[in-house]
Amino acid sequence: MNKILIALAASSLAASAFAQSNVTIYGSLDAGVAYVNNLGGSSVVRVDQGTMQPDRIGFRGSEDLGGNMKATFQLESGFYTDTGAQPSAGKLFNRMSTVGLSGDFGAVTLGHMPDIVFDYAGKLSNGYQLTNWYLFHPGNLDSLANTYQFDNAVRYTSPSFAGLQMSGMAGFGEVAGDNSKGRNLSAGASYANGGLRAVVAYSKLNDRPAGYAGAFLSSLNLGSAATVFDSLTTVAAGLGYTMGSVRLNGIYTQTKIALPTQLSPKQKNLDLGLAWRYATADTLNFGYGLSKLEGARWNTVSLSNVHALSKRTELYVQAAYQRAGGDAKYAVMNGTGAGGSTGVSGSASQLVTTVGMHHSF
Repeated sequence: MNKILIALAASSLAASAFAQSNVTIYGSLDAGVAYVNNLGGSSVVRVDQGTMQPDRIGFRGSEDLGGNMKATFQLESGFYTDTGAQPSAGKLFNRMSTVGLSGDFGAVTLGHMPDIVFDYAGKLSNGYQLTNWYLFHPGNLDSLANTYQFDNAVRYTSPSFAGLQMSGMAGFGEVAGDNSKGRNLSAGASYANGGLRAVVAYSKLNDRPAGYAGAFLSSLNLGSAATVFDSLTTVAAGLGYTMGSVRLNGIYTQTKIALPTQLSPKQKNLDLGLAWRYATADTLNFGYGLSKLEGARWNTVSLSNVHALSKRTELYVQAAYQRAGGDAKYAVMNGTGAGGSTGVSGSASQLVTTVGMHHSF
């Protein structure tokens, strides 16, 4: 009899512990047929991935520890729907890999994660709000497209005080004898009240690989495709407002680029966007973006329509057009190059249109 009671008690405790924990599997798949009118002087028709949202699969969970405290984790891996390949070779959870604690004190998170400029300001950009990857800024120097995350990072996020929340994080370079080598810092604040959201954010990344941003700078004779930046320092401020069926967004970013050549050019970006849900299942998106780097500038306009087949499945048609001016000889729209990188046009203009499908789970 005692053995039966012990077994029942153990079973009850296990069920109770399980009930206090939860794990969610989530993801997004997106692909469409795209036409780019000018890529290095020639047009191309292809299947593009992650145009509305990045392709990813993730696991998110928490355990109730009592006293309003929880243990949390998140693992997220990006991939390309059109090929099945990973954007970062050798990194299984290339987008997110974190563990942390949350409670009345706020939240502390450790691991591999995006910076606060993306988390706060990036979500008010045209690329995010208007669900169009091509609208992120040339070279993605301000990291709004979330292509560079912090490794070895610790982040603290405060509780919300009357709608105001603040965050700070550091990614340690872990180089003995030089604490600044490879170190990344980020901080920001967000205020939400009804349909209004306002954000400010800051990030400084030391010794970040240039990646495809190097090719972008090389097209302006400002750097080399092999360059590792001494540092990238970004400040950002944004506003968002939702009123009924209309959503407005605006953001400004400025990134100072410190190159080994002693050059320190600045890129300045402005986004203005409007989304209008004109029918139960249809949303029309309008966007304008201006990017400046030294004497070069790029104006980008966009138009798209998203039709919801269900809460998780959407069809979309979108177009984005960019025109270079000033010292810029070529349009360099984000996402038109190989693997979603910046693609340099053979002229001062570039047009990309896409018809596709997005599904989330």
